[in-house]
Formats: sequence, C-alpha cells, structure tokens
Amino acid sequence: MEEQGLTPVTLRSEQRSSFSVGATLMARILEENPDVDGIFCTNDDVAIGAFFECQRRGIPVPERIAIAGFHGHDVGRVMVPPLASVITPREAVGQRAAQELLARLGGAGITEPRIDLGYRIERGGTL
Repeated sequence: MEEQGLTPVTLRSEQRSSFSVGATLMARILEENPDVDGIFCTNDDVAIGAFFECQRRGIPVPERIAIAGFHGHDVGRVMVPPLASVITPREAVGQRAAQELLARLGGAGITEPRIDLGYRIERGGTL
C-alpha cells in the first residue's frame, strides 16, 4: 500500500476473534475511514463479521468494499459470495511446529532458520 502512496490503517481488538468482533471493527472502520474500499482481516471469522456488517448497512461487497480473510474456514467457502481468503496448511503447520519443538527439547539445534509450508490465495467473490 505504501508503495502506491496509500497509508494502511490497522485496528485491533483485545477480544477473541469472532463474527461479532468483525462486525464491530467494520462499523468502526466505516465511521473513522468512510472512504475505505478494502480490508484484510487476520482471520475468516473477523472477515465474515465485517461482511455481515456491510450487508446490514446495505454496502455492496465487493463493488464498494473488498474483504479478504485468512485461513480458509469452511463457512467462508459456503457463504454467498464466497469469502476471499489466504489458505494456509494449518494442520501441517501444527505438525511441523510440534516436530521442531520435540527436536529442540531433545537437544537438536535449528537446522532451518525459515520453514515455508506455502499458502494459496482463494479469490472467492469478495474482492
């Protein structure tokens, strides 16, 4: 965004991610940044809550605001339109993290400073 001369805005919540937190944050974004035209959420629950808030207000997605999430939760795939999301191999990440932790507890050193298990972007219908 900065390379394009845009200033990113970050909102956070101390509450656990949920649809209602996403709706609340979307309402705040719309109040504080009425010209916003796209948001990227830390997970699909927050993104779906933001989508619901746009629906409640009659704001068309993606025509007026694009919304993307993270993780590729099932509910985002079956909503209409399907949620755009960064799909991560969550199970593989957990397995690899456990393997690395057990290896370190067993005295092994770090063999790979960076472990890339990949991702894919699902465009869905909200971009």
